[in-house]
Amino acid sequence: MLDSTSPPRSARRSAACSALALWLCLALVPTAQAKDARPVELPLTNGQSLTGVVEEGDEREVVVRLGPEQVRRVPWSRLAPLGYYRAKRALAPAADGDARLRLAELAVDLGLHVEAREEYEKALALGAIEKSHFKKAVSDAERDAVENGVRYAERLAESGDLEAAMEIARRLKLDFATAPNAGEINKLVEKLIKLVQSLDREASKEQAELEAAIVAGKREKEILERKTRALDLVLNAEKRLPEWQTLRDRGSLTKARRIAEAVDEMFQEARLNLGRLRRILPRDHEARREILAQLTKLDKSQFDLRLAMAQYEKEATAWKHAERWAARASYIDPVHPDLVELRDYLMTNRIQYRLSDVTNARGRVSGP
Repeated sequence: MLDSTSPPRSARRSAACSALALWLCLALVPTAQAKDARPVELPLTNGQSLTGVVEEGDEREVVVRLGPEQVRRVPWSRLAPLGYYRAKRALAPAADGDARLRLAELAVDLGLHVEAREEYEKALALGAIEKSHFKKAVSDAERDAVENGVRYAERLAESGDLEAAMEIARRLKLDFATAPNAGEINKLVEKLIKLVQSLDREASKEQAELEAAIVAGKREKEILERKTRALDLVLNAEKRLPEWQTLRDRGSLTKARRIAEAVDEMFQEARLNLGRLRRILPRDHEARREILAQLTKLDKSQFDLRLAMAQYEKEATAWKHAERWAARASYIDPVHPDLVELRDYLMTNRIQYRLSDVTNARGRVSGP
């Protein structure tokens, strides 16, 4: 039995309905400016990770709250690709379709294939991309993911890190078996298997030869000859850089591009020689540390050239060439601040002209 002071049942029902309606209205209010306040794990380049709430970020660093009284400022360059993407995702408004579309493109460039598909799906749900364009974008993303993954795996294999190359091939096989160019994954796996078998045979032969050379004093000569070959290639490449810079300053795009390609090839051949040394040297050999240092130095020189060419091609509005050089640079350092800024700029323009490829007309990808 109801208390005499209780409101009538109809009045209580009306009040409950009003409260429910108010709650629904509040729930449906757009929260495009809201950022994700949940803790996220951010992998770092040193193999460690930070877990906290991403509060803000600028062009150089991101602010992460690790606890009530603990705040850490982390340079973008210290974040591994996955950590970089997660920080950008935490800073992006959840209901902003354009932001999800940019995150999808970023994930593709960083090689985070599953994350890219998820962001494309969110962008589609938020009306930032039409369904036909969504299908093409996902197809292009999968095709690019396979292409970039194959190239990155081949690069690791060239450097002697076959275990990492095989792991990338395995992940590509699991995630993109139905991609338009999935056949390239099978070719990569076959190539790596043959390379492993060949290197096993070659390593056994070379190890035996090197062990024999220790007695005869030939081992150090072998190492020196291979190292000298690599350093000569780097030196010859660096000698051509002033010529390339002069042509670039004059605006001779085609000639500068030709010189840059030649220099990049010399850097790549030097990497192959250093990678071969890395494979044949025992882990405790005194020259191994020097070889690894030379590989790091070579990476920087090659990255600087590729980034400079990407920026030069961008200034000349040669978008596809700029993207190609930027992609090459990303194989070495995908989260370098200057490269990230350049790729953000290229992504903005890429959305425009990729859409025109589908519709034959330039326009907006996103909804109102």
